[in-house]
Amino acid sequence: MSSKKQQNAFQGKECFSRMNFLFQASMLMAGSNKTLAAYYGELCKNIGKKAVLKIDPDVKRQLCKRCSLALQPGITADLETVSQGKRRKCSKNTQNVDENTSLKLTCQQCGFKRKYLVNSEYKFWLENKESVMETITVEQEKQKIIRSKESKTLET
Repeated sequence: MSSKKQQNAFQGKECFSRMNFLFQASMLMAGSNKTLAAYYGELCKNIGKKAVLKIDPDVKRQLCKRCSLALQPGITADLETVSQGKRRKCSKNTQNVDENTSLKLTCQQCGFKRKYLVNSEYKFWLENKESVMETITVEQEKQKIIRSKESKTLET
């Protein structure tokens, strides 16, 4: 009974590997064939939805929300900075920094625009130590599988 629990400790491992492969293929093809790159990005998203897996925010940020094209500044997307006033002095440097400066990323295929606020003090929830419940490494998984196989051979 415990061996089944150990085997299911990391659910969706195959789906994550497929998604990783498709994401890498999408990033690779973005420079040469945009429609194929968008198709691979869409497949990556669909696999995650079908298996009900959460896609890493870094991966989500690199895919267009509308057409799923891999966004690479200068190749498949245009990058520009937008300043909205309210200048303040930065404590570390003596340079003036815009408080509401944002980066605008525009997809070249569909024209979808994304804005990211530039704030060096902001941290995403997933980057906080409080959000991490368990860290799984490949070595731990291999050891669990070996133990479960050994226990099965001892039972028979």
